[in-house]
Amino acid sequence: MVEQLVLTNVYALVRDRHNPSRILLQQRWKPESDPVNSGRWELPGGKWRAFEPLAACAEREVEEETGLSEVEVQVSQTDHELLGDRVQVSEAIQLVQMLQGPYPSLLAIVDVLASGLPHSTGDGSREVQWIDQEALIEMLRNEPHTFTALSFAALRHRLLAQ
Repeated sequence: MVEQLVLTNVYALVRDRHNPSRILLQQRWKPESDPVNSGRWELPGGKWRAFEPLAACAEREVEEETGLSEVEVQVSQTDHELLGDRVQVSEAIQLVQMLQGPYPSLLAIVDVLASGLPHSTGDGSREVQWIDQEALIEMLRNEPHTFTALSFAALRHRLLAQ
């Protein structure tokens, strides 16, 4: 039996710095590699590079996919060193794991503040836009099938479990 491993991705729950009731969503667009989820709403994010700090990854992914500026990751980080090894501890993240579905996935989701007019700049997304939190809550309640499962679970837990 071949052991299947999970690669962690970093995603961001991005709020508008000037109007925090607005949250950024984009449509996933990977018709070749993920046709089932293409066109569904998701949070911006992507692959976590080896030895890349969590906040740096989140900032890079948000900027790459959305074109937003003044990206500020809201995570507490502390660096530690021991015998030449450098380790970083990050707090205030949300972990979301796919337990059954088309592919094994684990998201480390961080809160982000950003400014600007979003536009799709990444190769795996389209229709990036600010959505008012109340409208997003209605979408989660009435149109759950329009989200990727991972982003739906993260947003539902965060916005509806309050």
